Amino acid sequence: MIMICERCYAPIGDGEAVVRLAHVDETRPDGSGRWRYSYVHPAGSVACDTTLPPEGKRPDTGAWNPARGIDGRRA
Repeated sequence: MIMICERCYAPIGDGEAVVRLAHVDETRPDGSGRWRYSYVHPAGSVACDTTLPPEGKRPDTGAWNPARGIDGRRA
């Protein structure tokens, strides 16, 4: 399974430290539920520290890709 860090979006390698977060995905009438898991590098991890932008600065999301099919202009 490929794990992607929810904080920096870098892949988490095999044997690398990881924090697993659990979120309730669905609750059924009988009270049981289904969990959805996400993963992040631990605090102070080199991977997150090198890929996150400095405090107060927005990340570079790149240019808009027109192949996505969503356009701000109306036809």
